[in-house]
Amino acid sequence: DEGILVGGLLSVASALVVAVLLARGLSRPLVELAEEARRVAAGTARPVRPRGAAEVQELAVAFDRMLTDLETTRHRLAVATRIAAWREVARRVAHEVKNPLAPIRAAMETLRRLRARQDPAFDEYFDEASRTVLDEVHRIATIVTEFTRYARLPPPRPEPVDVGELAEQVAQLHRPALGAVQLVVRHEAEGVVVKADRDQVVQVLTNLIQNARDALGEGGGLVTVSITEDAEGARITVADDGPGVPPDVLPRLFEPYATTKATGTGLGLAISQRIAVEHG
Repeated sequence: DEGILVGGLLSVASALVVAVLLARGLSRPLVELAEEARRVAAGTARPVRPRGAAEVQELAVAFDRMLTDLETTRHRLAVATRIAAWREVARRVAHEVKNPLAPIRAAMETLRRLRARQDPAFDEYFDEASRTVLDEVHRIATIVTEFTRYARLPPPRPEPVDVGELAEQVAQLHRPALGAVQLVVRHEAEGVVVKADRDQVVQVLTNLIQNARDALGEGGGLVTVSITEDAEGARITVADDGPGVPPDVLPRLFEPYATTKATGTGLGLAISQRIAVEHG
């Protein structure tokens, strides 16, 4: 009886050990597969080594194949997105450059026509036509320069920056040219220091202040630059008491070449948004 009892206990213990080992052998590949599946959305999933039962190995092979297909799809989608974005930018650049070409062509055709018939008005019109051509050529050069700046915007080079001090310096530079517009810097938090690219932050502030001035027009008004601090860093707000942004412009406010100004290139806010995004 004792021998049977001991043998039975040993058999049960052995069966339990074998069962635990088998369970771990079956579950370990599934746990690893589940862990990698959770990383798929973040794009950090890695292929798993097929092991375990035949069904589990088949599942692992299918998962690895899915990762390969997903990576290929992501790459194609990224390429297609970049192509579509640059196609749209190229279309808008072509449109913006085409606009100044019309008055240039009209001026030159009129000059040629007056010259061909020896018209006495040639000399009088020459000054106006040449001024028109030079103005429009300058406009084209501005469009190309702004586009180049947008396309070649370097990555930020972060360094400690006192945001309030920087805002005061930018405001001081702009005050003489604002005319009837009053520019005020409000420090709701003092000594706010963040890591940022100083030149790029200056570029954003300059663009926003100029936009605020243009929105107010010749009648004047108030532009307020507010500096606050939160858990994530600094918040810089540029506000004016002008008429605001037209509702039909809001959805495309940050698109390249979207502007309501006759002399604007429509790249200022697009560049500013890109700088803000790259600063996190």
